[in-house]
Amino acid sequence: MERSKDRPRQSSSAPPRRSGRAERTRLKRLRRRRLIPLGIGLVIVAMTIAITATYSGGRSEALGATSSTTLPATTSSTAPAVVDATALARSVKANEMGQVLVLMYHLIAHDKSEYNRTPEEFRQDLADLKARGYYPVNLSDFATGNVQVPAGKTPVVITFDDSSGGQYRINADGQLDPNCAVAIMQEMAGQGGWASRASFYPLIDVDAPDHVLFGQPEFAQKKLQQLVAWGYEVGSHTVTHLNLQKAAVAEIKKQLYISEHTLEQMIGGGYKVTSLAAPFGGYPAQISLLKSGEYQGKSYSYSTALKATGGASFSPFSQSFYAFKIPRIEVTGTTLKDALAVFDRSPGLRYISDGDPDTVAVPANLDPSLGSVRTGLGEKVVRY
Repeated sequence: MERSKDRPRQSSSAPPRRSGRAERTRLKRLRRRRLIPLGIGLVIVAMTIAITATYSGGRSEALGATSSTTLPATTSSTAPAVVDATALARSVKANEMGQVLVLMYHLIAHDKSEYNRTPEEFRQDLADLKARGYYPVNLSDFATGNVQVPAGKTPVVITFDDSSGGQYRINADGQLDPNCAVAIMQEMAGQGGWASRASFYPLIDVDAPDHVLFGQPEFAQKKLQQLVAWGYEVGSHTVTHLNLQKAAVAEIKKQLYISEHTLEQMIGGGYKVTSLAAPFGGYPAQISLLKSGEYQGKSYSYSTALKATGGASFSPFSQSFYAFKIPRIEVTGTTLKDALAVFDRSPGLRYISDGDPDTVAVPANLDPSLGSVRTGLGEKVVRY
């Protein structure tokens, strides 16, 4: 049979036709030969990537990088500046040997009593203090030298005796009476540049219901707990406003124990009552009775006590300071204005904070009337 003219002829050099099985075997061998170099190449690439990642990871770890795909926040490589305590004290004219005002309030109401301060007057008192660079601290913190006040500011201790309703009142809607002392202080703190700090000395059992734990017996415990939660201090004023100067020793011990124990139990949470405001400013012949004692086998103790008069207080860092006879200024009429004027006329007598509770800044020209620096202070004394 004749070949088609259009069909090409096989070259004489073409390999002979293989069977289907032989051809498949040949193709498999060819593919294996082609895959071997490719596999070797992939292995080499993988090893290169691994080595690079390890090297980079080591560098990243050494540089503080993270494995997250999100870059870490950039931090400054500059070491924090070392604060020069002497320069800081000098810059704000710090004098932590200066005197401190410990103010005493009783009634906050529209009352004609000599012990009264109207809500408007109390607001103005706080505004004047703040405008003149004062900053509140609790009595127990002041007495122990834990005076945490911004640099350039002056600590002031605000105290309240007798727990009248005008000091802390809750209205029928459950909200603070905006004209009570606590609400006024909270408002001031909310404006900034002021703190929720003051010390309250409540009565527990007296004939005047409005003076028993701020009146409103249904809220008594809540008020005490809330005061502490806000940052205020609660101390003892005895149970019945006992005159410690005239009372028998046994009665003094009884009331100091019951007052301390009752307040601590009502406040709860491990709160410790550590300060005492002596009613009428009267002191027993044995002042050691105020520090500690026992009643029916149970002990009480206090670390500081307040008088009712005496003017400005020495600094807690002064040798002249006595924690159990801290003087106070009762705020009536122009007494606060007059006390502030003394410091205006003699700024060297005023306590000015350096802002560091771990140091006590003392100027070289310290007024001798302020006393000498106490020995054995835990804080570093910075003189400039």
